[in-house]
Amino acid sequence: MIIVSGKAKLKSGGLQKVQQDMETVIAATRAEAGCIDYSYGADVTEPDTLVVLEYWESWDALHAHTTQPHMGAWMAKLGEVGVIGQSIRFIEAGEERNLMG
Repeated sequence: MIIVSGKAKLKSGGLQKVQQDMETVIAATRAEAGCIDYSYGADVTEPDTLVVLEYWESWDALHAHTTQPHMGAWMAKLGEVGVIGQSIRFIEAGEERNLMG
């Protein structure tokens, strides 16, 4: 499983401006082959900070995701609102366990 996790800091007011776009890209991505889960959120302690969390079946599925038209539109929208910085990692996970057993 491939995990994509991290944060992107947007210019002031940016997170609010992309709310509907986030909902659109989440719905489209969750319908992609190989997507286990895909979500965005807001960091409650860091204003205008987008939290990214994705789970993919494989590197191939993740790569195919990056070529989708909805991702091009999403990247363009992020460019409009302005990304100040980001720290997003791609992690290949092995063993998986549930927190509560």
